[in-house]
Formats: sequence, C-alpha cells, structure tokens
Amino acid sequence: MPSFMLKKILLGNFSSGPVDPVMADAIDFMVDRLESLNQSELASRLTLNCQNSYVEPHKIRDIAVTIMDVFDQSALSTDAKEEMYKLYPNARRAHLKTGGNFPYLCRSAEVNLYVQIHLRQFHGTRYAAIDPTMVSAEELDVQKGNIQPSEETQETEASP
Repeated sequence: MPSFMLKKILLGNFSSGPVDPVMADAIDFMVDRLESLNQSELASRLTLNCQNSYVEPHKIRDIAVTIMDVFDQSALSTDAKEEMYKLYPNARRAHLKTGGNFPYLCRSAEVNLYVQIHLRQFHGTRYAAIDPTMVSAEELDVQKGNIQPSEETQETEASP
C-alpha cells in the first residue's frame, strides 16, 4: 500500500473528539513522528503490530508481568484487554484513569512510577536495570527488608 493509505489507517485510530491538552500534545507528537516514516518503515511497523502472535503464558508463569492499562478510550478493545487478563492471571495490573493510546507520553510520571514499582523487585539481582556495583550494601539491605527504621524515623512517624 502507498504511504498515504497506511497513514490514513493509523490516523483513523487516533481520538477525534475533545481530549485534554496533554493528550492532544501526545497525539500531535505521534502524528509528527508518523509523518517522518517512509513507506517501508511504516509498513514494517504495521506488520509487526498486526501479526497474530503472543507469548505463551505457560512459558512465562515464573516471570513477573505487569499489565498497564487505561480506563479511557484506546485502540485495544475491551475484549482484547479481558483476554490478556485471562492469559496472565498472576500479572500485576497498573491502571491509569486516562492516557488514551499514548499514556507513556501524556501520563509519563504515572507510567514511570509503575515501571519503577515493577523493576524494584529486581533491584540487587542479576536482572537489575542498574549495575550492582553502583548499589550500596545499605540500600540492598533496605530493599530486602533487613533494616528496621531508625529511632528518629519511628519518632517522626509517631508524631501527629
């Protein structure tokens, strides 16, 4: 398909009604990025996005999974979301009130918080996102829950 047809298909999925200014900025940004793609790049990305494939849930049952979702309108149907919840019943769920198709752009602070919470469980392990030599022993103990709050912290928390 020609580039203009592929772009038209994608743009048809973007919100056309009134949205808050931050979401509008995210949509504008993505439209600009879309305009920068040539036909072959756009076709390859659409092909990857539209292929009927998934990770078999039983193969990752011991791996921590967090599913991030928005409560407002997005390109994923409710049926697709429900199917994902069924396939990954042990996954943590990170819900955002709004965010549309691009929550990582328009609600970046909330998305980053959920990513940090997800990654925290790997802190101090070989799967950590940070080099273990950069983590202090005290921080590792705190992460493992081995250190009790100091007396000063306990007094502060006890004070009204």
